[in-house]
Amino acid sequence: MFFNRANVRSPRLLRYPRRLKLVAIITVLLFASALVVAALASWRQDNLTQSLREDTSWVAYKLDRDAVQLLNHLLSASRAEMPPVVQNELNMRFELLYSRLMLLQEGEVNSLITDIEGARQLLTQIGQQMEPLDLLFAPHEVLDQLPIVLIEAELEALTQLTERFVITINGYLAESATEERRVLSALYKLLMTLLVGMSLAVLLVIAFLIREMRESATARRRQEQLSQQLEVTAEQAQAANHAKSDFLAMVSHEIRTPLNGVIGMSELLSEPASSAQVEDYARTIHESANQLLTMINEILDFSKIEAGHLTLEASPTELRPLVDSVVALFEPRSRAKGVALSMYIDPLVPRWVMADAGRLRQILLNLVANATKFTDHGAITVRVSSTVEHLLLEVSDTGCGISEEQQTALFEPFQQAGASVARRYGGTGLGLAICKRLSEAMNGQLGVQSRLGQGSTFWCKLPLIKAMPVEAVPPNEQTRNFAGTSLLLVEDNAINRKVATGLLSRLGCEVVCAENGQDALDMAASLPVHLIFMDIQLPDMDGLMVTRHLREQGGWLADVPIIAMTAGGNDRQRCLAAGMNDYITKPLSLLALGDVLALHLSPSALARKTTLPAQEQGDTYEHNVLNADTLTMLQESLGDEHLINLVALYHQQISDYVSQLSAYLATPEASFSEQARQQVVRLAHQLRGESLSMGAEALAEKAKSLEVLAREEGNTKSQLDESLSVVRHTAARTHGALKRWRQRQSSTKG
Repeated sequence: MFFNRANVRSPRLLRYPRRLKLVAIITVLLFASALVVAALASWRQDNLTQSLREDTSWVAYKLDRDAVQLLNHLLSASRAEMPPVVQNELNMRFELLYSRLMLLQEGEVNSLITDIEGARQLLTQIGQQMEPLDLLFAPHEVLDQLPIVLIEAELEALTQLTERFVITINGYLAESATEERRVLSALYKLLMTLLVGMSLAVLLVIAFLIREMRESATARRRQEQLSQQLEVTAEQAQAANHAKSDFLAMVSHEIRTPLNGVIGMSELLSEPASSAQVEDYARTIHESANQLLTMINEILDFSKIEAGHLTLEASPTELRPLVDSVVALFEPRSRAKGVALSMYIDPLVPRWVMADAGRLRQILLNLVANATKFTDHGAITVRVSSTVEHLLLEVSDTGCGISEEQQTALFEPFQQAGASVARRYGGTGLGLAICKRLSEAMNGQLGVQSRLGQGSTFWCKLPLIKAMPVEAVPPNEQTRNFAGTSLLLVEDNAINRKVATGLLSRLGCEVVCAENGQDALDMAASLPVHLIFMDIQLPDMDGLMVTRHLREQGGWLADVPIIAMTAGGNDRQRCLAAGMNDYITKPLSLLALGDVLALHLSPSALARKTTLPAQEQGDTYEHNVLNADTLTMLQESLGDEHLINLVALYHQQISDYVSQLSAYLATPEASFSEQARQQVVRLAHQLRGESLSMGAEALAEKAKSLEVLAREEGNTKSQLDESLSVVRHTAARTHGALKRWRQRQSSTKG
């Protein structure tokens, strides 16, 4: 009966599906493969560990050998004057030795050394021993002669440390090899145990295989749904990435176009040209620069909005002048295209409303600019109407129109109506996106109504808040005369200094420049001015800190207007909190500078130049800086053209002398040698002689003072620094005085 029962049971095992048997066999094979792979991985890991240890031992050995070889080469070198080739070779050997140390202090080698008892401490001592050697070694071009005795002493101490380090590493490797053999024997026993256990696990896997297959089918269906969702997300991300790539390509093209105008016309200006050509080149440069500025402003505005840094300043705004100014700006352009540009303001619209005039004008400018760009014939109409609660601005055109599909993405960033539109008309695709976000920030809406080929109407609906009229104060034309006004310009960038100085000189101002915060503090202490232009980013301290130091000194510095010059648009509150009176953004223009000066140099402020003490007031006039008789004699002897060239050469010489003096005096007190002092004497003497020849007697006197100080051995370098600062300030005043003297001579002859 037992035999029969066995015959009955055994076929039941064979009745399992053939695919289940196949899966079981594959499972066993996979487990066996896994064991092989695990063994190979373990073997490979052991090899890598052994390789790492060998590499560590080798690098430590090479560190010791390089240190010994460097010492031997140094001992074999001549104790007399060492040839440059030998010195450079020793320096290269030291650099190689230093690289060995770096290999031990980085990566996996360093982690292995950390585990070795005593090795980390020895490596730290070796690094500390290398630091003084790093200061002693240098190429012949940097150091004339190596201190051989000091280097030998340091290298002997270093070789002792490296020898101990090699012994410690080798001892650790010997102990590790013994421990690994013991562990390997135990691992063999453990591996056999794991084989038996994993065989039992295969049987359990077969038992649960059917249930797992059912669960995997359910999971597969869920994964398919998730995969579909991921595909949609990937398509959206790819579309966004493609839009950004298109935007970068478009911005690159848009930047290159006006930049080509700036560079090309600048090169043409350097060649001989007629006055009409020069005027045309300058106008093209100005238009191209304005295009670049507009594009940059759009990108900055959008970045500011996206970052949540947009601030609105609502104030009483008169609508008609604002709309008139926008229409007047685009009227010549539309007239040139044969397009009629008109405006209509409903009589029911309040004359004054509460709004951010700048942002409202920006929206209107963008809408009218787009209408002008895309309308080749017909008319453009700007309408302003209102209800009880809303103000409605509409810009209608008879241009090409926009399809419904294009309208869906029109107000998204980096989007335009189409690729052909971008190629034909250009632009960044940010204008409408900025307008939409500005209108939403003002609790309004922006939209479009358009049909392809039938024109478009862009509308902006804003909350209507009436405001009381504000008396507009007309500008006082007398305040536009800034002749004799002294200014301090604090700017570290040479090009920005040149631009600002040129513009302010055109306004009749006397400009003294400072290149950093400390120079500004020194100049303000010795030279009272009527206004200070302060750059925010300076090399030694920022403009905000300089302003605080100036205000703390009291006196006239407590009340003098300080105007910030910044390339950003979010610094107003910081500037005012630091004690500044106002700020102006770059790029600078004559109109913007004139407005700032007219605002802060009122007649009462300008009157302070007549109330300065006699000594301070006299410093601002040419007769205390220049000898007019000498200049007149040079003019009569050389003529106007040669004198102009001579003055330009003199300015360049002053700049070179001051730069060389600054370089010699920039060395630390301990390194300031007698040879450097003699060079200061020579340069000051040459500056004095050339200044006397040009009639710059004040600068000659200050140069003489510096020369006398440098000749006397008891004077410190700090005293020379102070004297050089006076020379630098006097040179700036001399430059301005020479320029005004030439202007007066030209106006007298004209």
